[in-house]
Amino acid sequence: MDRHAVHYRRHLIIPLASVGVRGYAASVFVTGPSGRRKAFGILGYFSSEEEAIEYATSCAKARIEGNRMPGLPRKLSAVRHWFMRHGMRRPGLSDPTAWD
Repeated sequence: MDRHAVHYRRHLIIPLASVGVRGYAASVFVTGPSGRRKAFGILGYFSSEEEAIEYATSCAKARIEGNRMPGLPRKLSAVRHWFMRHGMRRPGLSDPTAWD
């Protein structure tokens, strides 16, 4: 079992943080009471593993409760700076208001 696994309202949440070029990608598996597992793809990119795990867990809890998933935190500016430093441009990254 993953070290970040969380039991929440009869569900098992397994958040994942995969390191890549854009930072740590947050994703999550949720196993329901019936044993059915659902995977949520990449939910966002973060500058640390801890941030990615925390965000993936909060997204899974929101889905279990039937709420909207939380917005991305504003700390993602570190990822934006990485892209700018390496000369990479993606839609929305050149707009400073998109990340601040």
